[in-house]
Amino acid sequence: MSKPSDSKARACAYCRKAPVVPAFRPFCSEGCRSRDLNAWLSDRYVVPAASEEDELSVTSPLDNGDEAG
Repeated sequence: MSKPSDSKARACAYCRKAPVVPAFRPFCSEGCRSRDLNAWLSDRYVVPAASEEDELSVTSPLDNGDEAG
């Protein structure tokens, strides 16, 4: 797979409007970088779960019921 040409301006990963500035890659500015980080820290981005169950609640076949481990 070939890399995109440097002559093509890539859009900012946050605002999708301005071209990427190498110093702030993949963002166009410190502002977009900060807004993206704030979105992650504010739980606005969510990774979907595969199921409603908590993975720790499922008993493994290796579990033998011994609480001491």
